Amino acid sequence: MRRKIPQILVKTAALCLLSVLAAAVAQAQRRDTRDEPRPAIYRSSDGIWLLDLPPAMEDALDRYNRDFEPWTLDDYRGVSDYEPSPRQLPWAVIGDFNGDGRADLAVAGRTDRDLVVVFVLSSGRSRYRAVEAEREPYDPDDRSSIRVPILTYMYPGRYVVADQRLSHPRQLVVDQAAVQISGGRRQGAVVYVVDNNTVVPYYLSDRTAAPAPRGTRPARPAVRPGRPVRPDTSPPMKESSGTR
Repeated sequence: MRRKIPQILVKTAALCLLSVLAAAVAQAQRRDTRDEPRPAIYRSSDGIWLLDLPPAMEDALDRYNRDFEPWTLDDYRGVSDYEPSPRQLPWAVIGDFNGDGRADLAVAGRTDRDLVVVFVLSSGRSRYRAVEAEREPYDPDDRSSIRVPILTYMYPGRYVVADQRLSHPRQLVVDQAAVQISGGRRQGAVVYVVDNNTVVPYYLSDRTAAPAPRGTRPARPAVRPGRPVRPDTSPPMKESSGTR
């Protein structure tokens, strides 16, 4: 007579097998992520900071608008107090904004009639989609009508926001990298957070934002986007019953 294997042993073996398979799939996904073409910000031998996009990101921007052109370093000659890095340029920021482990892009530029800020978010292996965050019309024949925004990388953490939708400033918890945008025609600085693949803006309070770059005339209250913005480390503020 065959001995019956206890049911608990069968369940244990099945769980072990599932754990091994899950670990193997996760390792394969990490390997696939490493092998994917990524956007890159780098400094050339001439000392010029450049943005290099993989073909899949360029295709996503073409699908968004074939007339879209990112700003270049020449458009930011008046910004003297900004620290480019492999994470950020005044017109582009690279980070995992939607939390899927793949590099995304936020880039500012223009179409034939509008100034725009676009997020290029990953939606799988080597697949991206463009999500418009800002749009503002301009006169192509009037250079003075163009006021370029300044983009800055923001680390995950807690930030104090003073959004007009709120009755008072409060802390915003950002689980993944985000983007601060200042300059242009806006008042103060705005942080853009990707939530459920939707780009959501929040106005930063002066407590979070930094002072304005020297040699420029940014909007008031002014903010400085020179370095990647780190989270607020003060204790969380108590929520009021009047919060909307």
